[in-house]
Amino acid sequence: MKTPKTIIKNIVLLAFCLVVVAACEREETIQPTAIFENGDAESTAELDQFLKREFRDPYGSLILYKFVDRYIDPRRSATPPRLEVVKPIAELIKQAWIQPYNKASDRGEDFLRDFFPGEIVILGSPLFNGDGTITLGIADSGVRVTLTQANDYFPGNDAWILQTFRTLHHEFAHIVDQNFNFDVDAFFKISGDDYTSPGTWTQENLNSAIERGMVTPYGTSAVGEDFAELIAYIITTDPDEFAATYITPEDCTGLGQDCLDRNIGRARIQEKYDVVVKYMKEDVGIDLLTLRDEFLNSVN
Repeated sequence: MKTPKTIIKNIVLLAFCLVVVAACEREETIQPTAIFENGDAESTAELDQFLKREFRDPYGSLILYKFVDRYIDPRRSATPPRLEVVKPIAELIKQAWIQPYNKASDRGEDFLRDFFPGEIVILGSPLFNGDGTITLGIADSGVRVTLTQANDYFPGNDAWILQTFRTLHHEFAHIVDQNFNFDVDAFFKISGDDYTSPGTWTQENLNSAIERGMVTPYGTSAVGEDFAELIAYIITTDPDEFAATYITPEDCTGLGQDCLDRNIGRARIQEKYDVVVKYMKEDVGIDLLTLRDEFLNSVN
């Protein structure tokens, strides 16, 4: 498999962040129908037993792939996943999320036994919003994470793996914040005047986001999204590539004020980088750089 550094350079990713303007035709939407409600007997199917053994028993987490209406906001629509992608995606979740956290935590497996989301909903398509945008992931009050676009998965689809796990690590960063109360003032002191007005982050691009001291356009939308995007990109980006893109100043000879502004933004990203690495280590008990290394090794 290609390294994430190669992926970033050579593959056009579907999105920089969790909500993007839809640019392709919408799939036909299957109307949700409740399945296994009202106390139906537990499934003995091989897939369901695998999910029980690997997720429910050790972490108390249900992997939900059958379409149930309460998992979809009525203002949104989506399609269910193909059955054959569910197990390999679940195996990737264990390989590229659970195992790296177990190795990076000073509590080992006990950390995720306490904080792993109780439900992971797998959808086949993005969540289509009524305003023409799509949602790629949701963290719901620390209880449920919704993973989308599962039907785009196939072995070797490195762009899907990178985007999906950036989404998952972003959403889990929100769960970490909900449980360990990240001090948002630390980011406001660095970039308080640089966040965008509501609904305008889609007008930003990577260069303008860096000028503002954020790693993605979506990170400019709010301090909480800035925090989650930064953590997700630290974890999922080769450290040399991260430094070259977000930390190391450009040589601005003859390039003008925009280049100088990007370097000012990079200095702010460095400040935030130091803040989140310290927070994760001291408050959460997670070595973020070990987590990054374990994730990158898991997808190589």
